[in-house]
Amino acid sequence: MEWDELDLETVTPRQVRQYLRDKYVIVASNRGPVEFRRDPDGSIRPYRGAGGVVTAMSTALTATEAVWISAARTREDALVAGGATGRRLHMPPERPQYWVKFVVPDREDFHQYYNVISNSLLWPLQHYLFDITRRPSIDETVYEAWKNGYRRVNRLFAEEIIREIRSTDKKPLIFLQDYHLFLCAAYIRRREPDVLIHHFTHCPWVQPDYLRFLPQPMRRELLQGMLANDVLGFHTHHYVNNFLQCCREAEAVRASVDLKRRTVRLGERETLVRHYPISIDHEALEKTAGRPDVLHHRERLRSLAGDRKLLVRVDRVEPSKNILRGLQAYELFLRQNPQWRERVIFANLLYPSRLDLPLYRDLKREIEELSHSINREFGTLEWDPVYLEIEDNYPRSVAALREFDVLLVNPVIDGMNLVSKEGAVLNVRDGVIILSVGAGAYHELRGSVLPVNPLDVAETARTIRNALELGERKRKAEAKAAREAVRANTSFKWFVQQMRALRYVERLREEARRRPEDFPALPSYERLT
Repeated sequence: MEWDELDLETVTPRQVRQYLRDKYVIVASNRGPVEFRRDPDGSIRPYRGAGGVVTAMSTALTATEAVWISAARTREDALVAGGATGRRLHMPPERPQYWVKFVVPDREDFHQYYNVISNSLLWPLQHYLFDITRRPSIDETVYEAWKNGYRRVNRLFAEEIIREIRSTDKKPLIFLQDYHLFLCAAYIRRREPDVLIHHFTHCPWVQPDYLRFLPQPMRRELLQGMLANDVLGFHTHHYVNNFLQCCREAEAVRASVDLKRRTVRLGERETLVRHYPISIDHEALEKTAGRPDVLHHRERLRSLAGDRKLLVRVDRVEPSKNILRGLQAYELFLRQNPQWRERVIFANLLYPSRLDLPLYRDLKREIEELSHSINREFGTLEWDPVYLEIEDNYPRSVAALREFDVLLVNPVIDGMNLVSKEGAVLNVRDGVIILSVGAGAYHELRGSVLPVNPLDVAETARTIRNALELGERKRKAEAKAAREAVRANTSFKWFVQQMRALRYVERLREEARRRPEDFPALPSYERLT
């Protein structure tokens, strides 16, 4: 049976390994699966990388001997990588399954690529989070950062990938990740024109009118970079449609778009545009939940809550997660429902994020100030209504998702949102999930969660009360439905779908080489002038 005919529901890691016996998987992402830091005693230790990309890809690669290329984020990353044989590290250390390599950009280049372009321009663009009256102001500094930072680091990734391609006689399969590497495929393609490349965008893709806020030269370069891939992946059908509509913009690229087949032709290259929602590794997550450090945090949280209800949020401190409105909604809930005072605790268990950017530092400060304000207004000698922790602590997060009575996940917009999926699988208390309709995960979990408009603080306050007062039968039914919806998909299946898409492209090429005279003509495209 052909690889692309295998049933996604029954495909196994063994079958994947069999398919990959003559393939070489190369993954590239800005943030990798491991980050090295120096402990107070001077020793260097590896720590798990944060973020949804790491969560999904780490589990998806268990069936491969892949190499994962990421940017060195600490001095220790560069130090450890430089001392490793072939600059490769076998990960995870306790049970090696794939290799990790670091690219080490110049410090100023990385700042321009990461802070000025990726996180201050592209990330808010992709999340509809421009502050149109104030930010961004696209001046010469931004153009310089695009030229000398974003391009350079994308080229640096491409060069490392090309070295890996040429280090093996196996057929390479390249998997690029997210908005940091929009240009990378074009640089690879110039020197390796026939290699198979897949790019997955983990954030939303905006509609054409919003993409026009990006200057036309950057927009053209970005779309040309993406269309150098063989396959583009997105989380939802909606994002696919948005991308296809953006490619119909003749002022940016002269592309031919086939909406029915979901393909874009630019020059001689045809790119498939597909959607497959990312998910989680349920079994690995359950194993993690049984670790002693997770059990310790569960006991701590239950002790904190006592006989009170535990309302939880687990998020990074970033604008799209909508943490301030979540606190404002809780404040309004306490004001409108005095009978619930001293009967609930809102545990905000947050990760610091991008604190080298003023916007993120300001957001962290506002979260702390609002939390203290709520505690001053409503707190008693025996009860603080808000519990706030901001630290990188994965076991704590797993414990909280195990123990919540209500989980608040209210991002303004999110490509997927794996916290809602992890909570659905991990929770043991028939907890209720409040989920923003702006999260990609809402399309899968609709009907098993309580929806909220992320901007509507009054609605969110009402929904918090509804969630806390939901009857036992309804809670059990919704928790079961959410659990089943998430378990119907896995990060492994998500990765297999991408490999199948590349295999489909490979077969089309093989057929074209074998029977060029009989190869069917391409369907007519909508051509724009």
